[in-house]
Amino acid sequence: MKKFIGIRIDENDYDLMVKMARASGKNFSDFVREVLHNAIRQEMRETSLLERLIKMIESLQNFQSQTACRLNDELLREIYKLLLYTVSHDRAVFELLFVLPEKRKEYIQRRKELEEKLGLEL
Repeated sequence: MKKFIGIRIDENDYDLMVKMARASGKNFSDFVREVLHNAIRQEMRETSLLERLIKMIESLQNFQSQTACRLNDELLREIYKLLLYTVSHDRAVFELLFVLPEKRKEYIQRRKELEEKLGLEL
């Protein structure tokens, strides 16, 4: 069963969306449904990647090398804390971007630039 939702958007945004719908050969409702559906799938994918990364980082805490010296263990603990902080911070930013979609594109662009700079494929 389908549900009806009503939303209010700025007139300029509406006009742009109507133009984009026409350009893609879809009516307005189909276009909005598709864009919303794709955005939700992307949000879920990004959340899933963050969850996997958090689990991987948390597993570092349990990692103990029998041949590692005490200094290496301390270094691993510090790296673990920094990684966990970074991912937790990124997760918080991501959750805020879900609430503030106008900043989402900027965030995604900056993240892609960082991934390219560091040679990461996430």
